[in-house]
Amino acid sequence: MMAAEPTVEPHDDAERFWHAVFCKPQQDARAEQNLKNQGFEVFRPKTRNRRVVGGRRHTVIESLFPRYIFVRLGRTGEDWSPIRSTFGAVGLVKVGQDVPIVPDPVIESLRIRCSESDIVDLSGAIDFRKDEPIEIVDGPCAGYRALFQARTKEERVVVLLKLLSAERTIEVPEEYIRKV
Repeated sequence: MMAAEPTVEPHDDAERFWHAVFCKPQQDARAEQNLKNQGFEVFRPKTRNRRVVGGRRHTVIESLFPRYIFVRLGRTGEDWSPIRSTFGAVGLVKVGQDVPIVPDPVIESLRIRCSESDIVDLSGAIDFRKDEPIEIVDGPCAGYRALFQARTKEERVVVLLKLLSAERTIEVPEEYIRKV
């Protein structure tokens, strides 16, 4: 027996709404490209992350929401069934038989922070105040507590560290610190 298509609320045919598509593991980019090839409007926000590979730090670009991408669909008159059989995609995210709408302001707030290649700028997403206590979690000073002083360019921060009865300012990569 075939599953029924999801139920939707009646809307004007001209209206289009964002919906989430659930993807197979590590297949977000593949699903995105295949949906675009089929003519769907797709949005997959990405972010830069640092990973240690082979003992070295590398910057990688990954989906901001792993295994999820967004697709803009008309509420009626559009065939959604190809999404289920798209390579990389599992199908539309459903709540029961309903396909929930991702509100436009959510998508727009992500798009505002995106570059041309849909990479979301998360720098400054965690705001530190001057003299706020932080902990250094990586690098040669890992385990020490310090006070946040300022941001510099290239994703680095200046912290005030008390070491050997003296206070020193040091500069470390932003990902080396966390709030206490």
